[in-house]
Amino acid sequence: MLDERLSLAAALYTPSDLGADIGTDHALLPCHLLREGTCRRMILADISEKALSHARAQVARQHLESRARLVLADGLDALDEPCGCVSIMGMGGESIARMLARGTARLKGAALVLSAHTDLPLVRRSVQDAGYHFVREELCRAAGRFYVVWKAEPGWATLTPQELRLGPLLMESSSPLLRDYLRWRCAVMEDKLRGLHSASRRDECAMDEIEADLAVCRRRLEAL
Repeated sequence: MLDERLSLAAALYTPSDLGADIGTDHALLPCHLLREGTCRRMILADISEKALSHARAQVARQHLESRARLVLADGLDALDEPCGCVSIMGMGGESIARMLARGTARLKGAALVLSAHTDLPLVRRSVQDAGYHFVREELCRAAGRFYVVWKAEPGWATLTPQELRLGPLLMESSSPLLRDYLRWRCAVMEDKLRGLHSASRRDECAMDEIEADLAVCRRRLEAL
């Protein structure tokens, strides 16, 4: 059974002869994609032997051994043949950015489905630096926490610094969660501003940046 985040990732996945799930852990997403016929075969990769053993057990329980290839590898090093779509889920943005920077050449045009726990602007920049652009940027909420799930495809698109921070597709989303998400984002930014105002040394540049982002989020909230 997939949670809301993995269900959204599955919905964004490009149907492929071969897909790959990097950092697969318990292999819930790739097993679902194989069962549903979204992918005929999948590479399930993790840098952790323990995690890969969990994935192996899941594959065996669902009798998918003939269609799943488990690989112990660091990031995109697992991609030894062209894939139609590659997912990287459930890790920090810094880890995803590092994987994309190291392994761009191995993607060979594969679509990307991504979700990070942290450092979302860093992920957006790393996708841009890899020569990809976002085609979907969707919200979900799982276990009381907001998540952004992206789909990206090859092609250049330059985002401004503010767009890297806020996500232009996300800001224009029709998601019913957008109002609550923006309220949460505004509260986080307001708290940061209070901290900067009370600091012994004022970081005017950071304050200006947050105030500009806060204004955009408030205007979007008013428009909803």
